[in-house]
Amino acid sequence: MDAAFVTANIQAFVAQRPPNAAQRSASLPGLRKQGHGFELTSRPCFERQQLADARRRRGGMVFLDRMATDASRKAALQQVSELRRDPQQRLMLDRAVESLRPAPMSQGPIMAVYDSKCLYDGHQREMKWAPLECY
Repeated sequence: MDAAFVTANIQAFVAQRPPNAAQRSASLPGLRKQGHGFELTSRPCFERQQLADARRRRGGMVFLDRMATDASRKAALQQVSELRRDPQQRLMLDRAVESLRPAPMSQGPIMAVYDSKCLYDGHQREMKWAPLECY
């Protein structure tokens, strides 16, 4: 997926949220002390950050680049809105936005667990063989 399509998908994802969910996410209980400052830990924070970064990149472009970016983003937004009409496509696009989200930070050590019967990495995976006529 190109950057315009991803940005349009995130924009449509944020726009489909109910307005009260966005208000709740910006409320005070959603703030937690992390490192050296306060950081929003709510779900829409990542999407809004991606949109802000796209606007910031657009602001640093020259006029013709901005026009080309706006045209491709408008076409991508039309394509995304067309895809979002179908409920199954909407779920797939929402999953794509969720997959862009960074993994949550772990709070403690990660235990490495492995099967004692495995001899090498990938030993427990199921082999997919072709029919016997192919060999």
